[in-house]
Amino acid sequence: MSCIAFTNGEHLLFMMLLCSSFIYMWAFISYINVEKSANTILYNLYVLMIYLVLTGGVEGTGPIWIFIVSPVTFSIRGLKRGTFDIVLFLIAVILAFYFADALDIYNYEPNQYTYRVLFSFIIVAMLSAFYEYTREKYNDKIIALSQKNEVLATIDPLTNLPNRRYTMKKLEEFKLALSRDQTPFVIMLCDVDNFKKINDVYGHDIGDEALTHLANTLKQNIPDKALVSRWGGEEFLIAIPNAVKEKGVEVANKIHASLKNNSICELPESVNLTISIGVIQCLEARSIDLDIKHADELLYTAKEQGKNRTCS
Repeated sequence: MSCIAFTNGEHLLFMMLLCSSFIYMWAFISYINVEKSANTILYNLYVLMIYLVLTGGVEGTGPIWIFIVSPVTFSIRGLKRGTFDIVLFLIAVILAFYFADALDIYNYEPNQYTYRVLFSFIIVAMLSAFYEYTREKYNDKIIALSQKNEVLATIDPLTNLPNRRYTMKKLEEFKLALSRDQTPFVIMLCDVDNFKKINDVYGHDIGDEALTHLANTLKQNIPDKALVSRWGGEEFLIAIPNAVKEKGVEVANKIHASLKNNSICELPESVNLTISIGVIQCLEARSIDLDIKHADELLYTAKEQGKNRTCS
């Protein structure tokens, strides 16, 4: 269009379009700062549109181009900031029409042309704003749903503890800290004793209550920075960062004592909820899977030795 303006002898329009083209090229080249590039493109568009309204463009068709401003503005600036910019742009367009006539820069005929362009622009701007409003609402719902799904993917719904997927990521972080900074950490694998009997005799609802009770007990008796998760079924895994095996055994004994002193209301007094625990200190040379396997072996050793105890 700049070249067409040049061949038509409209040198001022040619220069404006040429300068705008260079500004757009610079904005696209410097795309690393997206917000800066987008604002440069937008405000350059505003200046060009005001110029076209003020001068009439080619045979009075300049004002027609202002209809592209609304969708571009809302796309770049969003609903609130975009509305503010559109209002300022509309005021600038009205002033441009006024000065075009007052300064005899361009005479728009018929007189109704100016009003129709302005009213049409307002309608397009309102439709663009409504579209942006619905788009933002839809995006908010998508983000909320995504966040909810992310929580569901990492949290056990019964106990509200992290699940195995989340725990494996945290164990990898602990292992990295061990390799990089020699920060020790302990893994404790816990399993409810005689859990099948609880389910068979008292029902699965009481079994679920037992797991919830155990989850709360574990959370209350571990250090602040420790992680407790539901590993699967009636198994729970505790990871204690910046700790050695002796600390793990100490925490395990605390858990045993707490379970003994806090029974489940739905179970008879003669039935105690007990767990067996395997405690290991993780080694840098050993993989996480081998660490867990070793803790599992100690857990079953505790089972074989009579249950309700800790092996390390």
